[in-house]
Amino acid sequence: MTTPTRVFLGDLRYDHAGVLANNCMPLGVAYLKAVMDQETSAREVASSLHVYPEKLLAALKDSPPDVLMLSNYVWNEALSREFFRIAKQINPNVLTVMGGPNISIEPERQAEYVARHPEIDVYALGEGDFLATTIVQAFQEAGLDHRRFGQAGIPSSVYRNGEGEVIVNPTRPRHREVSEIPSAWLTGIQDEFFDGRLAPMIETNRGCPFTCTFCVQGTGFYTKVHNFSVERMKEEISYIARRITQFSPNMGTLRIADSNYGMYERDIEISRHIGQMQRDHAWPTFIDATTGKNRPDRIIKSVEEVGGALVLYQAVQSLDEDVLRKVKRQTIKLDAYKQLEVHMRGRGLRSNSDLILCLPGESMATHLHALTTLLDSNIHQMHNFQAMVLKGAEMETLEVRRMFGFDTRFRVLPRNFGIFDGQMVFDTEEIVVATDSLPFDDYVTCRKWHLVSSVFWNDGWFEGVVRFLRANGIRNSEWWSALLPAMEQGSERIRAFLDSFVAETIGELFPDRESCVAFCAEPENFAKLERGEFGDNLMYRYRAIASFHLWDEVCATAMAATRQLLEARGIAGINDFEQFWEEFHTYVRLSHASGRTIEDVLASTEASLHYDFRAWLAADEPGDPDEYRSPVPRRFLFALTEEGHRDMYDALTLWTLHVRGLSKLVTRLRIESQIRLCRPTQIFADA
Repeated sequence: MTTPTRVFLGDLRYDHAGVLANNCMPLGVAYLKAVMDQETSAREVASSLHVYPEKLLAALKDSPPDVLMLSNYVWNEALSREFFRIAKQINPNVLTVMGGPNISIEPERQAEYVARHPEIDVYALGEGDFLATTIVQAFQEAGLDHRRFGQAGIPSSVYRNGEGEVIVNPTRPRHREVSEIPSAWLTGIQDEFFDGRLAPMIETNRGCPFTCTFCVQGTGFYTKVHNFSVERMKEEISYIARRITQFSPNMGTLRIADSNYGMYERDIEISRHIGQMQRDHAWPTFIDATTGKNRPDRIIKSVEEVGGALVLYQAVQSLDEDVLRKVKRQTIKLDAYKQLEVHMRGRGLRSNSDLILCLPGESMATHLHALTTLLDSNIHQMHNFQAMVLKGAEMETLEVRRMFGFDTRFRVLPRNFGIFDGQMVFDTEEIVVATDSLPFDDYVTCRKWHLVSSVFWNDGWFEGVVRFLRANGIRNSEWWSALLPAMEQGSERIRAFLDSFVAETIGELFPDRESCVAFCAEPENFAKLERGEFGDNLMYRYRAIASFHLWDEVCATAMAATRQLLEARGIAGINDFEQFWEEFHTYVRLSHASGRTIEDVLASTEASLHYDFRAWLAADEPGDPDEYRSPVPRRFLFALTEEGHRDMYDALTLWTLHVRGLSKLVTRLRIESQIRLCRPTQIFADA
């Protein structure tokens, strides 16, 4: 009886103290396995899927495969290469195949990459769904002999022939009939990953019609959009919902891998089905997706179908026309963003925008202008990213680097490090920190303003305060502009918070990957990495600290800056302003659940107030609070809703209250789940 060729397929991710650096189920490699299972018999190929490094390590030692295929993304490139090295130590004859978008689009640099890494035998270029099976079959036809492998040529790949010469065969066109790819869900391939740790991810289409140079999908290879059928998507979503209910009831997240979800008519129907799953299975409670960049009418309908679970992403990246032209983003209609914002505000839905610092042609002035413009449009959240030099994107090419004078630095990716079989492994990212139009000092200043946005604006922690200011003629951007000076002149703990952020922002940057890795590998520094003292996503880390550990000081800073703005405008007319302001501060502080233990975060609290602030802020424009004032104080209870209490408990149980976990939690928790609602419990008798 012929022994089947053993194939291990992997999409590896780091795991620290129970917190996964990437908690998505392995959709891409699952497609590879689905095709392989369909195209080959069990007598020919025995394939298995792996995501956890320790389990893969045990499997390599227990029953070494003939072929090891691992994904390459920016977050697991070094990890995959290390496992190729381990696999070859165990079985020198193993065929190691890497695939994924994280490789240069320049053929000569593709060849140089494979030549520089002898642990890689083949790099599969482009879509690997069917190519993976082709490579395995070619190895089988060569009798699993490296000397004969590749003699007939391997399509769409960079590989070594029998003489060790590196060959580059051009990337072949994408597979148009994506429906020919078997479902990674309905075949049961993903069943083992409903383990309570991994979030399901679906793909309703592939491709992107836009040509942004900073994005991998901006290249011509991805221009055409190919759709999976709506009926298949409904079946997959229903299947996932049932499995979640049975095996992962605490996992409320669904990820959608599309580049422009909601932009197409069919997305409305898919969202409607997700909404039905919410009613039938109470899942998903949070949908992580990048929404479309045009067709606001369709996007709004898609968002409405799933209620507050899906946040609208208006990823403008820049509002400067010259910058947009230089990154080839001018095909996206900025008017669509304005229409979306109007629709979202009118329907009480939340909106989100992205900006990227250090894009070609951007200056500090144009970047901060974009921030204030978005603020004054009443955007709910602003995510400020740094320009990553992504392999596979046009902006990463040598020509573009020279054209715009990129000064880049390397830093370890958040939580993307570990020790495997005794070897330290680090995955890093390359980011732009200066260009010919934005010097490094301006980069640091912009990062401080990003911290202000993250802590004081995003998630609407001070939404009532800002609405009160707007009712008194003070723009959002005026309030935001007052907060960095307020931090710089604030309490000792707030100043230390800001100074620490700046120090870490500069300290995490290295001139090249080698010096970054060498620094992180020092025993003392590695211990700090493991404790989460550095190497985390700084913006999310400091936002988590502000939200859970430093909330009282953050609230005091915001309220002090707000009062100064009001006093500078000479706004008067509120009776007993001192009492009003003290109680308003108390209301804002207690409405936000915070603490260092689960008990503290979930706990209710009470306060004696003369004002019914909740009723006052329910008005479109909260004005004079006097009509909401009681002559005698009332006792008010501040408590999470039943649903919020459940969501918060599940999230804290999953992610923990360690800062490493909280920095993940703050990006995944519904805003409403951290709000304590305020309601009166009694009226005090007159003294």
